[in-house]
Amino acid sequence: MSQKVRIDGVKHNGASVFLGVDHCGNPCWTRNPERVMVWLCDGWRTRFNQRREQRPYNVPVKDDATGEVVDWLKEPLGGSDVAELLSDKEARLQCSWMASIPAPILSSTDRIENTEWSAGLKRKKTVGGRIPGFKSRHRGLGFVCWRNKTKTGNAVFQKTGRKSGVVVITGMNPTRWRKPGEKLHWRVIIHVRVSQPIRSYTSVHVDWTNKTLVFVNMPLPLPRTGDGAIGLDRGCVHTLASSDGIFMDMPKPSKAELKRLRYLQRRMARQDRVNEARGGRTAKFASKRRQKTLSQFNALQGRIVRRRNDWIERTTTSLAKANVLVAMEDLDVKAMTKRPKPRPDPDNLGQYLHNGAKAKAGLDRSILNNCWGRLRKRLKDKMDANGGRLVIVPAAYTSQTCHECGHVASGNRDSQAVFHCVECGYMANADVNAAMNILGRAF
Repeated sequence: MSQKVRIDGVKHNGASVFLGVDHCGNPCWTRNPERVMVWLCDGWRTRFNQRREQRPYNVPVKDDATGEVVDWLKEPLGGSDVAELLSDKEARLQCSWMASIPAPILSSTDRIENTEWSAGLKRKKTVGGRIPGFKSRHRGLGFVCWRNKTKTGNAVFQKTGRKSGVVVITGMNPTRWRKPGEKLHWRVIIHVRVSQPIRSYTSVHVDWTNKTLVFVNMPLPLPRTGDGAIGLDRGCVHTLASSDGIFMDMPKPSKAELKRLRYLQRRMARQDRVNEARGGRTAKFASKRRQKTLSQFNALQGRIVRRRNDWIERTTTSLAKANVLVAMEDLDVKAMTKRPKPRPDPDNLGQYLHNGAKAKAGLDRSILNNCWGRLRKRLKDKMDANGGRLVIVPAAYTSQTCHECGHVASGNRDSQAVFHCVECGYMANADVNAAMNILGRAF
């Protein structure tokens, strides 16, 4: 959740801000608020890039004679000679122009860089593209500041009128760089125009290029409409089956969309082969036709992903509103979808590839497409926000246990959908029976 507001102006109070030393070794100060904002943006971007250049990536090792790739080595993104990452304190000592930048601004680069790197790698695996790179000054100026409620707080919002307010950024010059006749502390006051009350927030994102400011809010508690308790069984045929006998299915891509995706994938593969034959492995990135095909594939894939995420948000919201307790089974999705190294019988390799590997790949694809992990995470966030409880119970034998008599046997499952207890004769849908067992284990 976030609230975006417009920046009306910026003012400076207190001591002159130390900007570093020039090429002659003379200290530089300023009281110009516009210059101070640009300096804060440059400091945040520099610290972000210092963290980013430590990220490892695969570098091809080519044969000198043939030019073919024979191995891959991991090197830092900034190059093999990149220095070890310094702490914020050490970075201030090494770069004098960063000495006065507030700690909540420099420390925010750690989490922001880690989040953007993880999201970029996930996007690269799903829709293609390159690994995330560095932040450029030409793409815009901005910075992030954590909210700090101390006496000299940072990113603190104060309302000044019905539709106006200020966000205060405070800092302090080092003692050795104190301007003669002035104090150490300084403040930058950002005037913003607000159209609604500002909710509780954790940080502010300043986009100085577009003169906007975003408050990153704490999640709002969902108004609960009921006090029920429900068990949920996650599956491949039905995404969710509840203990009330309700099936909730995630929207799947249409046949036309799947056909179009396969066509674009085959087309891009042909273009890659042609480009590599003409100009090597890197030639495909310069091909305009391949870039056009990739953009069409990304647009269609993004539409499917957004439709899926919208269903997850709406479904988890309705479950969190209607129930005070939700029970789910403990499933390790990462371990379930991990591909083991095949060790087939050399004399029966074709049969193995046709049956075992193909079936495992289809099951993994079905599990990942149903987003079991994201469902659990979003449901936990929303249950915590409104005071509810998400209980995770052991998954062992939930699908083989009879809810009526408690008898456990693998023969209780007649098929994927039918549960028939061999002890008492109880019959039900297999997913609903599992959901009732999951709810029973939560108490």
